[in-house]
Formats: sequence, structure tokens, C-alpha cells
Amino acid sequence: MKFITSLAICLIITNTALANKEIEPYSQETCQKIYESIGTFILLADTEWKKEKERQAMLYSTAASNYATIYETVCRK
Repeated sequence: MKFITSLAICLIITNTALANKEIEPYSQETCQKIYESIGTFILLADTEWKKEKERQAMLYSTAASNYATIYETVCRK
């Protein structure tokens, strides 16, 4: 129980300490590569879904979603 409480306190302190940190935008070239990766992962997810490999399709779909979040955070300012 002490371990879980200590872990929770550390996570809360770390999370709030980084809340004020300014996120610098990525370069245009990096943003373009991220954008292309999103399309690649979506294409792979669609291909796997059509092969009825749902688990692999979800993996690629999740990766596309994560890349889209990164793109929105650091490229769309």
C-alpha cells in the first residue's frame, strides 16, 4: 500500500511540475514526416482490417491516433 501511495504522489508531483512547460513547435520537415506517418498507419490499419486481422489493425490505428495527437500538439500552432 505504501508503494502505491508513493507512486501516486510522485506521478501527481511530476505531472503538475511539467504543466507549465512551453512546448516548442517542431520544424516543418519533421511535421511533414509525422503527417505522412499518420497516413501510412491508417493505410496499414485498413489493409489489416480487410484481412480480418483486427488486433494488428487496432495496433496501427492506435499508432495513427497517437501520431495525430502529437501533430496537433506541436505542429498546428
